[in-house]
Amino acid sequence: MNTVGKILVILNFLFAIIVGALLVVDVALRNQWKEAFLNLKREADIMKVARDQDNNVQKKLAADLAGEKLKNQDVQQKIKDKEVEFAVLEDRYKLELAEKEDKIKGAETTLAQTLKAKDRLTQEITLLTTTLKEREALVVKLEADIKTYRIVAQNFEAKYRDGLTRTENLLEQNQALSKRIALLESGVNPNTIVVRNPNDPNPPAVLVNGKVEKVDGGDLIQISLGTDQGVHKNHTLDVYRITPEPKYLGMVRIVDANFRTSVGRLVVSGNRAFRPQLKTGDLVTSKLTR
Repeated sequence: MNTVGKILVILNFLFAIIVGALLVVDVALRNQWKEAFLNLKREADIMKVARDQDNNVQKKLAADLAGEKLKNQDVQQKIKDKEVEFAVLEDRYKLELAEKEDKIKGAETTLAQTLKAKDRLTQEITLLTTTLKEREALVVKLEADIKTYRIVAQNFEAKYRDGLTRTENLLEQNQALSKRIALLESGVNPNTIVVRNPNDPNPPAVLVNGKVEKVDGGDLIQISLGTDQGVHKNHTLDVYRITPEPKYLGMVRIVDANFRTSVGRLVVSGNRAFRPQLKTGDLVTSKLTR
């Protein structure tokens, strides 16, 4: 074998060794590549599932983002509306504040004027109080003077009435005396004139007023009138009562006449069961039947 053959044999041997080594490496690499492929496939599947999940999450996030955007838009719109409303309220508040400030200024001015008026009124009240006290003192004095003048006037009025009554009594007594003189001149005694009907009124010729001083028995009474005032026997007087209510009690006939007092008997006509009950203090007069 020549050198070329030897070289070729050596080359073939080397080639075979290299090819065997490559085959060994290839087999070894093939197993690794399969496992790697399977691993990569599993990773790819996991990544695909993760991608799908990510897509779903992204879709959900997108939907949520869209909803949040809508909510954000609504919120922004509400904020704008609130800003507009706030601006309106702020303008209204500023207007009301300005009005309140004007009112406060006016109230302060009014208060100042009121305080001045109060001071003026206080001075006027002080002056009026002093004047009122002076007038009250004057009124008290005038009332005392009025009472004094009233008492004086009442005294004068009482004196006037008493004088008038006395004058009337004197006139009537004068008429009665003139009548008695005429009767005496004609030869008739006026004290012996007899009343034909005991129930007929026969008042004195003069106006007299008196009262019952005493009640003796059922029919006899003592009165405060006598011959000094023109009351004589057989004269009649009317009896009446003022309290508790005005009441006519009847007529009495004088059965005994003295100088200052006389005794009368109640003239009862008709049913005697209904005769009035006379009491001390009842009044008698001649004017009811004159």
